[in-house]
Amino acid sequence: MKSQVTVLIPFYNAGRYLKEAIESVFMQTYTNWELILIDDYSTDQYWPVIKRYLDDNRVTLLRHTTNMGQSKSLNTGLKYVKTPFVIQLDADDLFYPYTLEVMVKEALLQPKNIGALSGNAFIFNQNKAGEIVRTEIRKGRSYDEKYDFLLTNRTLMPRFYRTSALQKINGWPTDDPYGGRYREDMRILYRLIEHYDFHWIDELLYQHRRHQTNHTRQVKKYSELVEWSVRDALKRWGDHYSPVFITISDGWKRVSHLEPKK
Repeated sequence: MKSQVTVLIPFYNAGRYLKEAIESVFMQTYTNWELILIDDYSTDQYWPVIKRYLDDNRVTLLRHTTNMGQSKSLNTGLKYVKTPFVIQLDADDLFYPYTLEVMVKEALLQPKNIGALSGNAFIFNQNKAGEIVRTEIRKGRSYDEKYDFLLTNRTLMPRFYRTSALQKINGWPTDDPYGGRYREDMRILYRLIEHYDFHWIDELLYQHRRHQTNHTRQVKKYSELVEWSVRDALKRWGDHYSPVFITISDGWKRVSHLEPKK
């Protein structure tokens, strides 16, 4: 059977988490997947961790010669994708064993106007010792309107894309002040929602780990990108509204509402 999905795992000094992420792919009940690992010029000793997985012909390792960031790493991987669907797995996150089976089956039933699929996520917070100190279940939903999606201030988890949709918008954008290093998920979703709808599966399909070295701990940069990316999207969508932002816990920013421009 021809593979329907490619898993993209970009990583930079992912340490112990990388092995767990890869293992969660190998444990899938849907076995006809392809996996592309993108090393964004890591300096840690990851090779002993992944060496044995590269003996599997479903796995490809790509290496950058300089550190280029998340969006450019995903675009590197996208160039090698030959399957109709792509799913992103962050190097510190995990799939459930049934994730790909459920998502591929559902994706094959969807019309061409569905550019991305998602589900529900189990979010767990770990302390420095690796102990889980807090958990939550985050439920998603479907979207067919771009302003509705923007005002939720939430990403999709997992992010399972139609490959042709990604190609239509030329992959992950990198024209922001940080060259696509941060908030890559929302930037590409803001572009996709201009052309496609997002379909939701009401099942737990992703495990998102929060820890001390998450990219998203860089609150100042992410908050800056929240404002920049929202304004960029609204301008591209016709420049009909001005966003109003609020600051929530720990300095995070979010869109409160939109005001029509006069």
